[in-house]
Amino acid sequence: MSNLTVTERNGILVVDSRLVAIELGIEHHTLLKTIDKYSARLEAKSPLRFEVDVVKRPQGGGSHTRYAWLDERQSTLLMTYSRNTQQVLNCKDALVDAFVKAKQLIPAQSQEIERLKLELQVAQAQATAAQSQERLMQVSSAIVTMHGAGMLGLILGKPEAIVEQPPIVVEKNILVDRSGRPVRTYEGLSKTKLARRYGMKKPQELVNWLQSMGKDHFIQPAMTAAPCQFVPFEYVPELDRLWAARQGSRQRILGE
Repeated sequence: MSNLTVTERNGILVVDSRLVAIELGIEHHTLLKTIDKYSARLEAKSPLRFEVDVVKRPQGGGSHTRYAWLDERQSTLLMTYSRNTQQVLNCKDALVDAFVKAKQLIPAQSQEIERLKLELQVAQAQATAAQSQERLMQVSSAIVTMHGAGMLGLILGKPEAIVEQPPIVVEKNILVDRSGRPVRTYEGLSKTKLARRYGMKKPQELVNWLQSMGKDHFIQPAMTAAPCQFVPFEYVPELDRLWAARQGSRQRILGE
């Protein structure tokens, strides 16, 4: 059974000259001498492609073997420079069969590779689209929270949308001292209401978000009938802007 194997290199079907020498039953260096002798004829249509293989010895060092990658024309032409012994004829037959088989198999493999590449591109495009859809939903939710559903409709190209600024519930409280005496009033939003405004589960998530941006000074201590913390109303528009712009660390909030 023949050991000749045709492979594809740089889009060209070729066979290793060492395998051809084995098939001919001669030493490889003898075949190389023939290749070098007739190199001009062999290269009439395409250049010879030589490589060097290094075989390491167990005791150290190694030997260098020069070999050639022969295309179909070169390998067939090389046979004509040998006498038509039975072994040479068998090698010719084996070469023809190997190249015929490679022409049938390798294009099919190439088509399968291209099909798999196309499937990968489609999968990557679908994953990108899914990520974009998720971001769109998050941004849309933020726009609705900050500016109302009408503004989202306008952004999405619906001119009939009615833009209504969502109401902001302002807390007005009387600041008292520890004795319960009124000191002043303040207007703002409590941590709880702001956390709900941004879809957070706990007020601490609001604190974590502000700390990630160095904005935790927005939260100010106050005393009502009981101690509390609040964010002055003048800071709320900036927080709305930061939230809509996806600023700060939000991983623990939305799982982004």
